[in-house]
Amino acid sequence: MPQIPLFPLSVALFPGVTLPLRIFEQRYLRLVSETLKAGSGFGVVLIRSGGEVGHASVWPLGVYVEIVDWSQGEEGLLHVQVMGERRFRILDTHRDEDGLLLGEVAWLPDPPRQPVPAECDGLLAVLDELKQHASMLTLKFAPVDTADALSWQLAQLLPLDDKVRIELLGTEDPLERLASIAANLDRWAHE
Repeated sequence: MPQIPLFPLSVALFPGVTLPLRIFEQRYLRLVSETLKAGSGFGVVLIRSGGEVGHASVWPLGVYVEIVDWSQGEEGLLHVQVMGERRFRILDTHRDEDGLLLGEVAWLPDPPRQPVPAECDGLLAVLDELKQHASMLTLKFAPVDTADALSWQLAQLLPLDDKVRIELLGTEDPLERLASIAANLDRWAHE
């Protein structure tokens, strides 16, 4: 099983979504440096308890990311843009001497590409509206051309509970993910 460095965040990330990161801790500066030199990526995992600074426990699913852009900021900050690539399940973890979390992972299968079903027009409209929201401008999204892309982008933008986000991340069938998202939207509409 492959072992990859893990980057715990208080925000979930899904495949096909670009997320900006501000790197300042020494262990993560090393992670980015080694990743860039090797032309590889790392795992982004959602924090279950604890914080982004220090030690945190994480959910058992994550997304492998690649760095798509970076720049050196003021005061030693490193600005990095990462793109979510593929999902994984964490089988085991341990920490390096500097506290960097490493995970032994199993890759989750990618389902075959499926077009966005016609009955998802309402979800496409919701996504378009969410993308217009000013606070979403730091996230970058590719055009929606598959059911997978629609489900991942909605999962990224909707105010879902962390447990729901992890359930969506673990769901292989994009149509099941879309049905779950639609059910959450219906529940909110009736609350």
